[in-house]
Amino acid sequence: MGEDYEPLDTIRASYNLRASVTVAPILFHEESRNLFEQDKNAISLTAWACVVYSMVPYLGILFLPLAFAVGGAGYIVSLRQPHLGGRRLAMICVVLSVVILGIQLLLWWLLTLFHSWIVDLPIRG
Repeated sequence: MGEDYEPLDTIRASYNLRASVTVAPILFHEESRNLFEQDKNAISLTAWACVVYSMVPYLGILFLPLAFAVGGAGYIVSLRQPHLGGRRLAMICVVLSVVILGIQLLLWWLLTLFHSWIVDLPIRG
């Protein structure tokens, strides 16, 4: 805190330290970072959109090959042109597309399983 900070005067007066000056030592210097910095390129953002669309149950399986291919292309582009960024997002898209593929295949398997149960039900009449 600087010496011109007025509540600091009140704290010092309460401890009878009005005349003393305390300066906190700087222990380390931290570089300021941009909190809104985006490490993305257009290809990795397209892959992310395909991953989001692939989360739709059953119909999302149509977007999975596109998410995998575009995510891989985004990773390759980020390796060849590192100034564009987007390497981390592209890898996340590739990994998520594989995980979502497993979930989508499980949903389709359950759909066929339930269908076979319904077809095999005896009809009472």
